[in-house]
Amino acid sequence: MTEMNTTWIGQLLTVVESTDPTLIGRSGNVIDETQKTLTILENGNERVFGKAAIQFTLNDGTTVLSGSSLRQRPEDRMSRNYKEA
Repeated sequence: MTEMNTTWIGQLLTVVESTDPTLIGRSGNVIDETQKTLTILENGNERVFGKAAIQFTLNDGTTVLSGSSLRQRPEDRMSRNYKEA
């Protein structure tokens, strides 16, 4: 099971690439996920990111996930088979 197929709630998300340069380096615990957004708790504040605008890692991992290719409901994403890069 890959990071793409697990639940992201409660995991540490770090933005490593973005179309908005002010988002790069932001990190926090994932508290909600929808089809098009991820909500993290960063320093006590909720921040909502559009999946299409970010590439990120989970739990300081080495695998960079592209939000734009993971734009589906969390329950659909977890059961989907992804091709290895």
